[in-house]
Amino acid sequence: MDAATLTYDTLRFGEFEDFPETSEPVWILGKEYNALTEKDEILSDVTSRLWFTYRKNFQPIGGTGPTSDTGWGCMLRCGQMILGEALMCRHLGRDWRWARDQKQREEYISILNAFIDKKDSYYSIHQIAQMGVGEGKPIGQWYGPNTVAQVLK
Repeated sequence: MDAATLTYDTLRFGEFEDFPETSEPVWILGKEYNALTEKDEILSDVTSRLWFTYRKNFQPIGGTGPTSDTGWGCMLRCGQMILGEALMCRHLGRDWRWARDQKQREEYISILNAFIDKKDSYYSIHQIAQMGVGEGKPIGQWYGPNTVAQVLK
């Protein structure tokens, strides 16, 4: 998985997700929107968020371990998304938006590269799973929220 794949997954989600016709406020990560009058802004915000999900056919974790995180990686992916969003807010600002036809800022590409599913990427599934071993979690075992938080810390 590379930065282009991560961006494509985020874009694909934004293109197909429909928002309800409601007069109730819509909240996205602390920002309030009106679904009746701010649909483009909502779509832009959602499309700009990182979305990490199960993957398969990545390099074996630990050299001989799993090549997919299906069935055990959901909490690790949630942790990646939380950390990724924090990094995005810190380095790009909460109001930064991804745009299809624009060259992306170097900070954005750097953040995406930190999560690529390769053993050398700082926050890859490989790194998180290997760090989890130090927390008593074998590679391929499901993590709870506290374990993910400890590993990412």
